[in-house]
Amino acid sequence: MVEKREGEPKPEDIKVVTLGDCPICGGKGTLKAIQYVHEIPYFGKVMESTIYCEKCGYRNADVMILEDKPPKLYTVKVENEKDLFTRVVRSKSGTIELDEIGVKVEPGPAAEGFVTNVEGLLERVKEALLMARSFKESEGDEEAVKKTDEILRYIEDVREGKKPITVRIMDPLGNSALIGEKVKSRLLTQEEIDSLSLGPYVKVNPEELEAEGNPEGSEKSGDSSEEKPGGKAAQR
Repeated sequence: MVEKREGEPKPEDIKVVTLGDCPICGGKGTLKAIQYVHEIPYFGKVMESTIYCEKCGYRNADVMILEDKPPKLYTVKVENEKDLFTRVVRSKSGTIELDEIGVKVEPGPAAEGFVTNVEGLLERVKEALLMARSFKESEGDEEAVKKTDEILRYIEDVREGKKPITVRIMDPLGNSALIGEKVKSRLLTQEEIDSLSLGPYVKVNPEELEAEGNPEGSEKSGDSSEEKPGGKAAQR
């Protein structure tokens, strides 16, 4: 997989935390987290975090921006090999669209975050398409196999600078972005925010939490809380 970085993390920059028992295999004290904080030029600090089990190999990754970022839509049109180096920061709540090939990557319950570039993103999409192609081929769906082959050929043409592709990334929590000279961005509308998946995260209504914590209707504070676009969400 092609995922070029400006520099590999130094050992002193990596923090390993023991989380406890693995929820998958039940391994005692085998669940750990690797955290790496670094700064992306012209963007800010991000933390890449990978949770893994030393016993069964369970793994899940995420990316969190450590500065307050509003929910935005980022767009870049890749037209040559240089554009392939545009940085891609995708958190668990980021939705990616590749216009010309009709591919949309929406976050689900098992979504993972990553930091890569457009070339690395295309490699990830290629791997997913190859898996889907194998499945469709086993089902005898020749039309789906043919369509997948067309998309795979288009991806190779993009990587060779022969064809363009438009990359978009949207994140209602503001934790995803595209970074590069040709990148354009704008704030997401409330309608767009409401239509996007939060992946493994859920919206939390402070009033509902208070009600759950006070089932008998204890006295409430006079303060009211209004949810804002890109507000914090709790992980499920």
